[in-house]
Amino acid sequence: MAVRPRPNILWRLFVVIGVGSMTALTLSDDAWAAWEENVGDVVPRATIRNLLVGTLGLHALEGVLVTRSAARSGQDHPGRWGLSAFFWGFPVIFRLRRANGSAEMAFDEA
Repeated sequence: MAVRPRPNILWRLFVVIGVGSMTALTLSDDAWAAWEENVGDVVPRATIRNLLVGTLGLHALEGVLVTRSAARSGQDHPGRWGLSAFFWGFPVIFRLRRANGSAEMAFDEA
Protein backbone atom coordinates (compact mmCIF):
# COMPACT_ATOMS: atom_id res chain seq x y z
CA MET A 1 0.00 0.00 0.00
CA ALA A 2 1.44 3.35 -1.03
CA VAL A 3 1.80 6.10 1.54
CA ARG A 4 -0.01 9.28 0.55
CA PRO A 5 1.48 12.66 1.38
CA ARG A 6 -1.66 14.05 3.08
CA PRO A 7 -2.04 13.64 6.86
CA ASN A 8 -5.33 12.57 8.40
CA ILE A 9 -8.46 14.71 8.30
CA LEU A 10 -8.20 15.89 11.92
CA TRP A 11 -4.78 17.40 11.32
CA ARG A 12 -5.96 19.04 8.12
CA LEU A 13 -8.96 20.56 9.95
CA PHE A 14 -6.63 21.81 12.69
CA VAL A 15 -4.40 23.55 10.14
CA VAL A 16 -7.27 25.05 8.15
CA ILE A 17 -9.02 26.37 11.25
CA GLY A 18 -5.81 27.65 12.87
CA VAL A 19 -4.25 29.34 9.86
CA GLY A 20 -7.64 30.50 8.64
CA SER A 21 -8.38 32.12 12.00
CA MET A 22 -5.00 33.85 12.09
CA THR A 23 -5.52 35.09 8.53
CA ALA A 24 -9.00 36.40 9.34
CA LEU A 25 -7.75 38.17 12.47
CA THR A 26 -4.88 39.69 10.53
CA LEU A 27 -6.83 40.88 7.48
CA SER A 28 -10.37 41.58 8.72
CA ASP A 29 -11.14 44.48 11.05
CA ASP A 30 -14.57 42.95 11.77
CA ALA A 31 -13.01 39.65 12.84
CA TRP A 32 -10.52 41.53 15.01
CA ALA A 33 -13.32 43.55 16.64
CA ALA A 34 -15.20 40.33 17.45
CA TRP A 35 -12.00 38.80 18.84
CA GLU A 36 -11.33 41.82 21.06
CA GLU A 37 -14.92 41.83 22.26
CA ASN A 38 -14.78 38.18 23.33
CA VAL A 39 -11.14 37.71 24.32
CA GLY A 40 -9.85 41.20 24.97
CA ASP A 41 -6.42 42.38 23.97
CA VAL A 42 -4.52 39.55 25.66
CA VAL A 43 -2.74 38.82 22.38
CA PRO A 44 -1.96 41.91 20.28
CA ARG A 45 -2.87 41.89 16.59
CA ALA A 46 0.78 42.39 15.65
CA THR A 47 1.68 39.16 17.46
CA ILE A 48 -0.94 37.21 15.53
CA ARG A 49 0.31 38.79 12.30
CA ASN A 50 3.89 37.79 13.14
CA LEU A 51 2.78 34.24 13.97
CA LEU A 52 1.01 34.00 10.61
CA VAL A 53 4.06 35.24 8.70
CA GLY A 54 6.30 32.86 10.66
CA THR A 55 3.95 29.95 9.99
CA LEU A 56 3.93 30.67 6.25
CA GLY A 57 7.73 30.96 6.19
CA LEU A 58 8.20 27.72 8.12
CA HIS A 59 5.75 25.86 5.88
CA ALA A 60 7.48 27.19 2.76
CA LEU A 61 10.83 25.93 4.08
CA GLU A 62 9.30 22.55 4.91
CA GLY A 63 7.86 22.35 1.39
CA VAL A 64 11.25 22.98 -0.21
CA LEU A 65 13.06 20.50 2.04
CA VAL A 66 10.43 17.78 1.58
CA THR A 67 10.47 18.25 -2.21
CA ARG A 68 14.25 17.83 -2.27
CA SER A 69 14.12 14.84 0.08
CA ALA A 70 11.37 13.13 -1.95
CA ALA A 71 13.31 13.68 -5.17
CA ARG A 72 16.52 12.29 -3.68
CA SER A 73 14.76 9.22 -2.33
CA GLY A 74 13.15 8.48 -5.69
CA GLN A 75 9.52 9.09 -4.72
CA ASP A 76 6.99 9.59 -7.49
CA HIS A 77 5.83 13.20 -7.78
CA PRO A 78 8.17 14.95 -5.32
CA GLY A 79 6.35 18.23 -6.03
CA ARG A 80 3.17 16.77 -4.56
CA TRP A 81 5.06 15.87 -1.41
CA GLY A 82 6.42 19.41 -1.18
CA LEU A 83 3.08 21.05 -1.81
CA SER A 84 1.48 18.82 0.78
CA ALA A 85 4.19 19.80 3.29
CA PHE A 86 3.56 23.48 2.53
CA PHE A 87 -0.16 23.10 3.20
CA TRP A 88 -0.17 20.65 6.10
CA GLY A 89 3.20 21.03 7.86
CA PHE A 90 5.45 18.58 9.62
CA PRO A 91 3.28 15.40 9.60
CA VAL A 92 4.12 15.09 5.90
CA ILE A 93 7.79 14.63 6.86
CA PHE A 94 6.85 11.58 8.94
CA ARG A 95 4.73 10.22 6.09
CA LEU A 96 7.66 10.66 3.69
CA ARG A 97 9.90 8.75 6.08
CA ARG A 98 7.32 5.97 6.23
CA ALA A 99 7.08 5.94 2.42
CA ASN A 100 10.85 5.72 2.15
CA GLY A 101 10.91 2.89 4.67
CA SER A 102 8.28 0.88 2.83
CA ALA A 103 10.14 1.48 -0.44
CA GLU A 104 13.33 0.14 1.14
CA MET A 105 11.48 -2.94 2.42
CA ALA A 106 10.14 -3.58 -1.11
CA PHE A 107 13.69 -3.46 -2.48
CA ASP A 108 14.89 -5.82 0.25
CA GLU A 109 12.20 -8.38 -0.60
CA ALA A 110 13.02 -8.33 -4.30
